[in-house]
Amino acid sequence: MTKKRVGKGTMSVMIALLLLGLTVSGQAAPAVKSINYITNPAGMGNYTVAVAQGQLISKRSGGLQVIVQPSQGPRVIPYLLESGDGQLGILSSSGTNWAYVGVHEYDRPYKFLRVLQAGSDNYFGIVSLQKNGIKSIPELKGKRVNYSVTSLLTEFVMETELEAYGLNRDKDISALKTENNTASIDHLGQGRSDAAACGLGGSKMAEVSAKSKIIVLPFAPEKLPFVQKKLAVFATVTPSNLSGVDPGIPAIATPNLLITRADLTDDIAYLVVKTLIENYNELKTINAVMADWKPEVAVRELTVPYHPGAIKYYKEKGLWSAKMDQLQQQLLGK
Repeated sequence: MTKKRVGKGTMSVMIALLLLGLTVSGQAAPAVKSINYITNPAGMGNYTVAVAQGQLISKRSGGLQVIVQPSQGPRVIPYLLESGDGQLGILSSSGTNWAYVGVHEYDRPYKFLRVLQAGSDNYFGIVSLQKNGIKSIPELKGKRVNYSVTSLLTEFVMETELEAYGLNRDKDISALKTENNTASIDHLGQGRSDAAACGLGGSKMAEVSAKSKIIVLPFAPEKLPFVQKKLAVFATVTPSNLSGVDPGIPAIATPNLLITRADLTDDIAYLVVKTLIENYNELKTINAVMADWKPEVAVRELTVPYHPGAIKYYKEKGLWSAKMDQLQQQLLGK
């Protein structure tokens, strides 16, 4: 069934090629007129990233139009790519790996997933309102903490951060479910919860924090090994360009990835990456968070293979190494 759905996407691209008679060699126009970019709900950090990237590609690619489509949350993005509803998506490296190998929230491997570009770090944590008087994770005992049911990574972050401080989600807090991260922050702002486990940053967090200051509950770096037993994350501090929260607060992060389907044509994949990398200076002026999508972090050692169209561009620009070639072959089972 998977192959059949993906195959339809391939057929659509082939038909577009025949009708338009276009290629993307050099600066030529793209093979299809538009592609859909699936992202998080409006108001979240990755939605902001998708909008900025979509605007730039539509403006600078020479004809390719990107339509940004918000979804319920990270969990559904691989499904929507598989169905053909989208050709691009943004997902954390952890979420992409789970889908690719078929673990946790995915009951089978989504081997059609491919990486186009690695980019900014996705910051996670538990937040509260300053007026609630909660300053640390241990102080969450007996409190209401909400989390998104459409982001398993957010749920895991909540569970493991609590456990690292000796708290159990089922015994020590009242865990409340919301439909997505935007709703979690909304509920916090409305007083329907005392804290929220969520991705950090984005316009919704900035909006709520402007009315009632949001604070990130610090997560001590020395407790990171406990979290790393379950999640591929690393210790960080909140940066100055993260909307709605103070900088310099200890937190955890995982890289964001611009992903696609294996059947996206090499020409389109090449054009998307080329446009984003070569217009980086313009991209970072669209939104401050885009400064973290630097060309030098586009290629990382991941657990999901890159798209060959992207690899072609990276090799031309000296960003792809022999070590990455070896890793790519291993991931593809060659």
